[in-house]
Amino acid sequence: SMYTRTYEGITLEPLYTREKGEALGVGYSLPGEALMLRGASAGGYLGESWEAAQDVTAESAAETASLLKHELEHGTTAITFRAGDGLAPGTPVSSIEDVKTIIGGLDVKKYPFHVYTGASGDAIKHFFNAAKELGVNPADMSGCIGSDPIGAYLEAGNLPKDFAALVDELADAIKSARVTGHLRTVLLRGAVYHEGGANSAQEVAYVMANAIELISALQERGVDIDDFANSVRFEFELGSNFFMEIAKLRAARVVWARMAEAFSSDGESKRANIFGRTSRFTKTVYDPYVNLLRNSTEAFSGVMGGLDGLTVGPFDEAIRPADEFSRRVARNASIMLREEFHLTRPIDPAGGSWYIESLTEELSAKIWEIIRDVQSKGGMLAAVKSGHIQKAVGETLQERFKKLSSRSDRAVGTNMYPNLGETRLAPAGTQYGKAKAPQNTEITPILPHRWTEQFEELRDRTESYKAEHGAGVGIFLANMGPLSQHKARADFITGFMEVAGFDVLKNDGFSNTDECASAAAESGADIAVICSTDATYPELVPPLAGAIKAKAPSMKVFLAGAPAEEFKQSYIDAGVDDFISVRSNCLAVLTEIQKGKGMTI
Repeated sequence: SMYTRTYEGITLEPLYTREKGEALGVGYSLPGEALMLRGASAGGYLGESWEAAQDVTAESAAETASLLKHELEHGTTAITFRAGDGLAPGTPVSSIEDVKTIIGGLDVKKYPFHVYTGASGDAIKHFFNAAKELGVNPADMSGCIGSDPIGAYLEAGNLPKDFAALVDELADAIKSARVTGHLRTVLLRGAVYHEGGANSAQEVAYVMANAIELISALQERGVDIDDFANSVRFEFELGSNFFMEIAKLRAARVVWARMAEAFSSDGESKRANIFGRTSRFTKTVYDPYVNLLRNSTEAFSGVMGGLDGLTVGPFDEAIRPADEFSRRVARNASIMLREEFHLTRPIDPAGGSWYIESLTEELSAKIWEIIRDVQSKGGMLAAVKSGHIQKAVGETLQERFKKLSSRSDRAVGTNMYPNLGETRLAPAGTQYGKAKAPQNTEITPILPHRWTEQFEELRDRTESYKAEHGAGVGIFLANMGPLSQHKARADFITGFMEVAGFDVLKNDGFSNTDECASAAAESGADIAVICSTDATYPELVPPLAGAIKAKAPSMKVFLAGAPAEEFKQSYIDAGVDDFISVRSNCLAVLTEIQKGKGMTI
């Protein structure tokens, strides 16, 4: 079909026209105007480029300090790390001494912060006090050192203290920062939703519903909408659907501007401060260098969407802690986009595109729908406590897994075009940062996932089995006739079976069934797959399947392609055990084969 339905429930059309654009009334505002659709400033990146915020979270304050120093000397432009809050891992900042160790050797006048402190706003005080002790005026500190109590709650399943106390801390932090100058102290991140499998509309909507909850709670504590607006930074993860991600950032700006208006604010407060981070969800363990390409398009879409700061993740972050090579390549992505591709030149390059404008409009409508739904459940905190948010995100995750398992979604190097010759970056079965279910949680947390994890487990099982038994699953291609007759199906089956790391035994084809059956039996393979054309199958399949079964009774016989209904039963009667076609559920078929081999699932 020429119409594609997205995970957001939007139907993409084959063609977008001027009429559609004019019907939406888009494309007639100027950059930096009104609802900020076309970027937050009139000059785009001409005056000031986006911040290159390369994350260097480490086990200790000292290690973080030395990594930050190195990053800032090599092109990173923001002091970026995650502070541990006792619930989630991060760099320790539990004392003024920790913070002094981290920022003591850095020019905090020159470089803004991009630091997430988890649930607690208390850590922010340590930064102010450490600065004073180091002789730095807190008014010279800029950027964001921000917390997100609800996001942290969903991530860990618990809070370090009750929500009201955390909002008190946040109110204190906002007031202190307003007095001292330019530091933002609220950092509402889409990461927990995105990495849980959420679609773009859900990610933005839940972040904005979170903002609504905080605005209401903070207003009771003497923090008005303008103070909040100037204290909040939003951060979204950038996924692999290029145009949807551009639309996501633009829609987030529009939704925030309308929200600020609704809370009777105007001017500066309507400008959302938005950072982006390349997606952890889309990164694969197999064929990991493909992640370099994924990061490139994700970063590019973020810049096209007009973000204020960008973090590019290391290509191997799903496998191991980053090293100097993977950090350098990630850092250079931002520098390349800025210096070599000159993306600071065009002002709002996406503006006026009938496709992107329409997508932005439709996505904004979906976001409002979800925000209204959350409000009808009593607001964000109530919706988190009841499990409503977790359920909705979980449903999208399952939909993603389903499309990947049938290969209607394709992950290069994982469920399509696997590279069986690759040298693993880490031992089989090792996954760095793999989600562990938190213990004794008060609510159901949203655990981080990656879209390819089920296929990676599949291939890991084969590799572990091979390591233990010396051999894995053998697939014999029962190719009949000349190359032109069997090649298309033989190639399809080879790619299909290699996804699980099975050994495919190839040949140039056989001219008679007996010869083919003998070769199949001698191969010692677990499964023979008959590959030829639909036209030859009715006469070919029954004798060949029968001959293979006679010579090797324990061997399974599969047929490549979906059989014509009138012949299907005769194939089964002759000994065909299963049919594999483009409509087959790849994950399910391969898992069944592993079970048959005795692999523990």
